Amino acid sequence: MDRFPPLLAAQLLGLCLLTACGDAAAPETTPLRDPAIMGALSEPLLSDPDLVGASRNATMLAGGGPAEGGVPLFGPDDKEAARARAEAARLLGGQVPSAPLPAGGSERSALAAAATAAGAAAALPFAAKCVSALNYSFTWAAKLPAALPVYPRAHAQEAGGSDAAGCKLRVVNFRTPVAVNDVIDFYHASAARTGLVPRLSNAGDDLVVSGRKGGLAFAVHARRMADGMTEVDLVTNG
Repeated sequence: MDRFPPLLAAQLLGLCLLTACGDAAAPETTPLRDPAIMGALSEPLLSDPDLVGASRNATMLAGGGPAEGGVPLFGPDDKEAARARAEAARLLGGQVPSAPLPAGGSERSALAAAATAAGAAAALPFAAKCVSALNYSFTWAAKLPAALPVYPRAHAQEAGGSDAAGCKLRVVNFRTPVAVNDVIDFYHASAARTGLVPRLSNAGDDLVVSGRKGGLAFAVHARRMADGMTEVDLVTNG
């Protein structure tokens, strides 16, 4: 006996043929690719050697040595200057009083012409005796007397110091976008609060605040640079 009647077998065969046609594999699709994007992605990656590893988080501590130092990563930017002045005011209780007018001075600044921290120290009588003990490291910028720190948000270019007997010397050169008067006002006010009896004077194009109390002496020379930045030499001993 036939398992399937002839008519039923014919119907099943037709159904199978239709199903086979419907199960044909779909044509493989090729993902769309933008030639411009793919070309760019296939190019080798490039990096700017001047910016590799740049980070403003520790700019002041970058570098190390008289022949090289941290390069400021900002220019004479008004917003950055405003932030720096605000931080300086906060350190002094909310306001930085204006310093008095300078009294006397000299026609030239030996510190402005100094090429190294040692040269800057040698130009000041209270620091010259300790030049031979000076060694270079940006860590000295963090070891300044509490009343005479690096100006807020400034970038040190060079730093040296010594803790030898009788020579607790600190020499820091830094740049800031604030005006020369802002720098001098800050150090005059900060020194006065600690009894250092600050004195204002001129030395060539430098505006200078200096003072002494007991065994601690200091001098801050600030000058405006051609690029609009303010360069500062801060020297303390004692």
